[in-house]
Amino acid sequence: MIATVLIAAAGLALSVLLIKVLAGWGERQFMRVINARLNSAEIIVNEGKLPEDWVQPFREQIEGIQLKGGSESNMERVGRRARQRCLHNMDDTIKFFQERNVTDSEDTRQFLLGSLKKRRDWVATASWQDLLAPEASAQVAAEAPVED
Repeated sequence: MIATVLIAAAGLALSVLLIKVLAGWGERQFMRVINARLNSAEIIVNEGKLPEDWVQPFREQIEGIQLKGGSESNMERVGRRARQRCLHNMDDTIKFFQERNVTDSEDTRQFLLGSLKKRRDWVATASWQDLLAPEASAQVAAEAPVED
């Protein structure tokens, strides 16, 4: 009888510990996602360029194609995939800020959304070379400042 109670208590303690560990892990994952969204938006709005983790894999693919003497059509294919991925990421970022109130005021939120939408429009129309060139993407953003 005592053995059964001890086993049940140990099982309960283990269950509580597991729940606590999983809750902590979930909270850390949630904060990681929130911080990543905020950092991406900050880079897009304040620096006028796309986050490096969005474009760097595609830059590396283009470099690999160039090193192998690949064709322009192969690089264009990578450029199209880069545009699709960046548009997807922009849409996710815009949706995130539309659905969540994480800014200090409605004016800030509207400015942020306007800036993100303007940058999304640029991504949709820019050449793949401009999209993947860090200097060109930041330069285009500097030439066309975001208006309120």
